[in-house]
Amino acid sequence: MPAILRKKVHGASTRGEVIDGAEDIGVAYQVFSDTVIEDVVVKNSPRGFKFHNGKNLVVRGCETENVKGDGIYLTKTTNVLLENNRMGPAPGEGADCCQFAYQNSDDNISSDVVIRGNLFLQSPTSTSNKGALVCDKTRKYRVEYNFIGGKNFSFSSIGDDAVVRSNVMRDGRMNDYSFGYGVGDKADRAGHHVYDNWIENNNRGISLSGFSDQELAFRKDMEIHDNVISECDIAFFANRSWSGSLRRNIFMRCRQDILMKGKGEATAGRIGGNYHNDGSFLNVVAPPLRLDPGGKASVASGEWTSEPDEIVIQWRDKGMDIPGANRPSIAVEPGMELSCVLLARKGRNWMLAIAEASYDDFTPRAWQEKMLPWQKRYLTI
Repeated sequence: MPAILRKKVHGASTRGEVIDGAEDIGVAYQVFSDTVIEDVVVKNSPRGFKFHNGKNLVVRGCETENVKGDGIYLTKTTNVLLENNRMGPAPGEGADCCQFAYQNSDDNISSDVVIRGNLFLQSPTSTSNKGALVCDKTRKYRVEYNFIGGKNFSFSSIGDDAVVRSNVMRDGRMNDYSFGYGVGDKADRAGHHVYDNWIENNNRGISLSGFSDQELAFRKDMEIHDNVISECDIAFFANRSWSGSLRRNIFMRCRQDILMKGKGEATAGRIGGNYHNDGSFLNVVAPPLRLDPGGKASVASGEWTSEPDEIVIQWRDKGMDIPGANRPSIAVEPGMELSCVLLARKGRNWMLAIAEASYDDFTPRAWQEKMLPWQKRYLTI
């Protein structure tokens, strides 16, 4: 089928199409609203999907294959759901699997975005000099249950009011500054809640940095906790002023745990309660999370490579600790988004596990394709 190019359309959708060998963009919508793009494949084309100046957009179950440029490129979009898509490697110079861009104009900023269940399969062997996922100046976005591969980076998260949880982010190795999760432009950025992620094989696991040596940009309210940061040269890096906390993360076989330079060191947020693991003590079956009919939630210890010497339970609401909630069960209340982390120790090794329930109304494609190793972690009461 030839390319699908639509402008000034409202309520128009595209489903179940295969675009093979488009001359430029496979699917492009400009000035649109109330649009669903579902189960559409773009292959053997210079670029994949492009959306500009629209609202109420769903892109679900779509794929790119042998697409050289950006897989999905969005500008000036609001109320967007990207769900269960599979974006293949984007090998073109400067290409990403998915990019929310603003093209040097604040008029083009996107907002109110949910990105969940996707596979962004940028590859270390790609000829691209970029990465997998970019949220450039994006406002109010949630990124969860994705597999995010990388090259120069995995996820360049340079917006405001972000919730980033339960993703795999890996393989940012191209340059010495390459990262798994990075907040890295020259402007102030605020409100990043980053938790329950597995961040692996990057030069920097989590980086609060910038694109130059200037130190003016402030990283405000960076809450970074309950992540496993594995086999990175530096687990956490900051050379900008920042506030918030870095706590209860596991540093596994990283060459250096924390490196802070300049104002990143002088005005650091709260750091404490982070732990080491040499890779010999792991959680092999996640703690089961159950909601009982009597108005309580409960958790069991799961299975570990060896019997833990101790386990600490911490219940959370919307990802934040509930003070004193350290027992195997908890009374629930309407409005909670409940989750539970178990922190276990064997000798000098510490490891965390997030309690899980079975997927029900939503199952991530990344889980279906065995690229995401966990199930549902958050229960809405």
